[in-house]
Amino acid sequence: MQISNQLLRHTSCLRVLKSMTPTEEPDENKELSEKDFIHEEYSKKPGIFWKSLSIVLLASALLWFISFWYAKQMNMFYKESPFLQVNNRQISLFLWQFTDHMRAHVKNKTGYLPGFLYIEKVGLDASTAEDIAVAPPEVLFMYHVWDLFLKPEFSPRPIPQKQFEEFLKETAEWQPEYWPQAPKAYIAWLKNLEKNSGQDLSAASLSELPQEVRIAFQGWKNYFHEGDAINATEPTYAEMESFLTTHPHYARSYWSNILNESYPAYLASFNPPNSRPEAIIPNNELAPFLKVAFYNFKESKLGR
Repeated sequence: MQISNQLLRHTSCLRVLKSMTPTEEPDENKELSEKDFIHEEYSKKPGIFWKSLSIVLLASALLWFISFWYAKQMNMFYKESPFLQVNNRQISLFLWQFTDHMRAHVKNKTGYLPGFLYIEKVGLDASTAEDIAVAPPEVLFMYHVWDLFLKPEFSPRPIPQKQFEEFLKETAEWQPEYWPQAPKAYIAWLKNLEKNSGQDLSAASLSELPQEVRIAFQGWKNYFHEGDAINATEPTYAEMESFLTTHPHYARSYWSNILNESYPAYLASFNPPNSRPEAIIPNNELAPFLKVAFYNFKESKLGR
């Protein structure tokens, strides 16, 4: 009886040991299947990838649609608003006189007059001359003020041919190939222009040499060839009175509110009849565009 009980105990222990040991020995030569390499949690990744890709594509399509819709709305807005219908060619004329609004001279250039260069050159990229100008409302407002009041008061000066040829090379937007609306008479005049003749081209008719080309040439010459002379200009009260008689739209009454932040003292002491007509007007009363206009007026009277 005692032997039987011991045998039973040994048998039970053997069964326990067998249950704790693997029933099969690993076969080193057995070929592993694909499922042996792929854990269950990784088997779901292809689905996650396609879902992510779908979300990215959907977001991209939505952004494209919004951009397209916005561009379309802005295009309609520009077409319906004469205030905004100013192209780069038109505003370039204004910028020669109001140089502080040039892209080269403003601090924040992002999104500002993108058709204008400021690293390679100061002026316009000729290929964008007919594009709508992108500028803040206050700049467009100033353009319209200039176009309405100051542009007609242009002071014509001689146009030396050598300088005009240089001007055409540097401001290609006034070459016929970059100017789709160039007058036929202007195109013919340029073709027949004798090279290096040294003549004064201002004698040409306005159909042959349009007013906007004359304004552009004079602005270019002011900026690149006469900057120091313009900055050194010191008009007297008598000279300014003579200038304003011919060009009344430069008077303080037109500009005191517009320039109340940038030039609050604009012609503040000019109150004719002045007791000292030969006294020089203080420099802080002379905005840059006024100096440019006065300089051209004085040079025009001297025939140069």
